[in-house]
Amino acid sequence: MYTLLIYRGGRQVEALLLSASADRLRLVIPGRADTAELQWTEGRWITESGAGVEVGALIADHTVCASGILTDTRPRVCAAS
Repeated sequence: MYTLLIYRGGRQVEALLLSASADRLRLVIPGRADTAELQWTEGRWITESGAGVEVGALIADHTVCASGILTDTRPRVCAAS
């Protein structure tokens, strides 16, 4: 699901929602090596670093293309040693 996050100061970031519950969102954000998690605390979404963020849009539509968001992603490989 396409997601638009709005940070303090109005900075907007596109993301893909991977999973959601009543109090947690897990997202992929371009340029980040790992997934991001937002937690619903005291009536607002909070990042892992403690910053407040608004969810500006959640769009579940086949016309939204994820390729622009996932341009820098690479598969993770875990090998046993």
